[in-house]
Amino acid sequence: MSTRGRGVPQQVLTNSFVISKLPTRTRYFQYEAISGGGRDVKNPRRRIEVFERLQNHTDPKLFTPRCIFDGTVIMYSSRELPLSGRDSQTFDVNMSDKPRVDGSAPTRGVLQVTLKKVAADPIDFNGLQAFIDGKQTKQTAQVLTAINVLQLIIRQAPNLKYPNNTRAFFTKDAGIQTLGGGLELWRGYFQSVRPTIGKVLVNVDVSTAVMFKQDSFEGAALAVLKQRDVRALELRADSPQFRQLKSFFKGVSVTLVHRPGLKKIRGLVAGAGNFQFENTTVKDYFKKAWGRELHYPNIIGIQVGSKDRDEVIPAEMCVIAPDQRYTRKLPPEFSPTMVKFSSKNPQERLELISAGINNSVTADQRSALDYQNSPFLQDAGITVSPEPISVTGRVLPTPKIYYGNPANSRPVQPRNGSWNVIDQTFHEPKSLSSWGILNYSRVSDQTINRFINTLLNSCKKLDLAPPAASQSCSGASSVVNDMRSLKNSVNNKIGRDLEMVLAILPTSSTDIYHAIKSFGDVIAGFPTQCVRENKIERANDQYCANLGMKINAKLGGVNSLPKSGALEKLTSAPLVHPAPGADVGHPAPGMVNQPSVASLVYSFDRYAARYEAMMSVQHPRQEKIDELRKLVYRAIYEFGERNRQAPVRIIFFRDGLSEGEYALTGKEEIEDITGAIDDIWRDKHLKDGKPELTFIVVGKRHHVRFFPKNKNEADRSGNCPAGFVADQGVGNPAVRDFYLQSHGGLLGTSRPSHYITLRDDIYKHNTDDLQELAFTLCHAYARATRSVSIPAPIVCARGAFHFNPAMGFDAATISSNDDAFDLERWRKNFKDKHANLSKKMNFM
Repeated sequence: MSTRGRGVPQQVLTNSFVISKLPTRTRYFQYEAISGGGRDVKNPRRRIEVFERLQNHTDPKLFTPRCIFDGTVIMYSSRELPLSGRDSQTFDVNMSDKPRVDGSAPTRGVLQVTLKKVAADPIDFNGLQAFIDGKQTKQTAQVLTAINVLQLIIRQAPNLKYPNNTRAFFTKDAGIQTLGGGLELWRGYFQSVRPTIGKVLVNVDVSTAVMFKQDSFEGAALAVLKQRDVRALELRADSPQFRQLKSFFKGVSVTLVHRPGLKKIRGLVAGAGNFQFENTTVKDYFKKAWGRELHYPNIIGIQVGSKDRDEVIPAEMCVIAPDQRYTRKLPPEFSPTMVKFSSKNPQERLELISAGINNSVTADQRSALDYQNSPFLQDAGITVSPEPISVTGRVLPTPKIYYGNPANSRPVQPRNGSWNVIDQTFHEPKSLSSWGILNYSRVSDQTINRFINTLLNSCKKLDLAPPAASQSCSGASSVVNDMRSLKNSVNNKIGRDLEMVLAILPTSSTDIYHAIKSFGDVIAGFPTQCVRENKIERANDQYCANLGMKINAKLGGVNSLPKSGALEKLTSAPLVHPAPGADVGHPAPGMVNQPSVASLVYSFDRYAARYEAMMSVQHPRQEKIDELRKLVYRAIYEFGERNRQAPVRIIFFRDGLSEGEYALTGKEEIEDITGAIDDIWRDKHLKDGKPELTFIVVGKRHHVRFFPKNKNEADRSGNCPAGFVADQGVGNPAVRDFYLQSHGGLLGTSRPSHYITLRDDIYKHNTDDLQELAFTLCHAYARATRSVSIPAPIVCARGAFHFNPAMGFDAATISSNDDAFDLERWRKNFKDKHANLSKKMNFM
């Protein structure tokens, strides 16, 4: 394949496979599948089981060939179903294979499912074919629906066979790792259908799921508590361990030892064998009804059923059911194991993908994806090539990094995406003479003194004076008093206000860190720098030099300037151009009734090296930035006040939008930005021309990967070198997009960032300059001596520091789903950063 554009060509393999044959059945009919009879099934996996039972047992003749189901309410059939009603039919689906002894019709275990034909034209693939052939330039609703049907056809067979999250499925055969705490890791495969010019691809990637380990309930409970003796489960209902187990097991399904059945845990019961009901106890009931003598009547048991029909089952009669995903936030202690299991170098990752997609000779050794034998692919007449596609990309020129005065200093040339700051002089160093230390750790004074001496020696370029005061502290509850006490000590000693606090923290200290950042960012208005005790114990010149970079940026200094032809071209005009970036941070999995926090940063200097940050609060998990118009107005106003002139160009990098949000959310946010420009031009009576706008979505939540064909063209980690860009062979026909791997490889297979240009007044069709600019800005992250994955720093993760602690933001115990979300209450309890930190990058 030929290539065009700036940089050195490089051939790579991708984890994309060509759908070599689109469906030969040209039309699919759409139906709604509604469960009824007062027993609506909400769990997607259970709905799939009901739907499969409907097709395979209730009326297999009607459902030949097999229909595909999306796990919620939509079903597609490659023929129009002859339903008994005009366009609908209700089926009684018996979920049990056990016949009634008296021969009567079963009642329990029977679910009603109503199929209703959707009043819409049948779905065909003509529009999709025209789209990839370039005869149709817009990704219309018809094209999106055809892609969705293809996606369901591809995913249906493995999703019926294996536990899944609809986008990826997981199987022990692909790899398993015990995690501890009643959990284990399973490897699996992600699949996504993606159109590109001239063809449709299946993107296949390795994925990882946390699963509940199949084990006896007692074994799982002891693993959670890190205990071995079953008597450790003799717990009071008010004990912390009981509450811990109740939270961990809520909603988990168990099978039963004494009889067939699958039950979902609603709660726990202390001393379950002695629990009384109907003039007997659970222990006596199991002995009389099931001939089972309980060995441990005093340990916990489970509650199942509804509140009005409660059932208590002893722990020793329960087994954790197989194939259950753990969907809550993973405890931090397991993160290293998760990272190690998930991280595979490029060669290993591609081998795992190939093992999943390549068809085997014998039926009992079929690959996990098994495209060749899927009845859904066979019925549709679809074939998938087992060979990954090859594309030709380019390695962009690496920008030079300037320290000190660029006019009389030699630039640093990054290698493999990194460079060294030792012996370099900051471009704009700040002095620090009034600061102090808070020590929350157990390290000795001798260790702290050695660390401070190394820091002072490494930060001569920063003009860093010795600390004016130091004090030992206890914990999070005393942080506010500690900070105020240190402030007074420094002031009394040298007669100056406190400029910065350096806090030494224990290795695990989230609560202390939160309290320190909250006080410094919001209440007091001075920068804070936290270091972990395990870091300072082995601190060297390199570590302290990197620490000095963070401190200088927080004080308002500039460490270095990246330079490239594309950036020089942008900044050659007499006016300075801000490069904003925006993102939305959402509550952690399992968190309810907590807001999302949107952030916007904008550069206010010539080389996009210094950024100002602002945040806003909005409804949970809403991706569109509600107050973007207000934030952009403020950014342009502050930029104008500082530079005494309005911007002439705005390059806006938007992080976090998914492909389905480009058309609507992207369009609305572009309107918000242009609306803010109109507002400020009107309010300030500006006569100059309004700034040109380039709006680029930077996506990281994708599974496209690149694998060097030639090992000699890979970096030390086996990845493509920093600066590899691909804009042919894997792009979307509807948008101008490219993939840029801007950082050097470290652990595993690097994830490139996906750049999608939704509006481009500045570059128009000059993709070369835009690609080089994005790569250059990835070298402008003030706290790093490595290029990073996206151009603009993101600060929404700091939202927790700005809420009133009484709100319990990001806490483990939160309101129920039934409570109404009160956005105004959250906004009233949110404070912006202190005015003293304006134009200082406290978020570094």
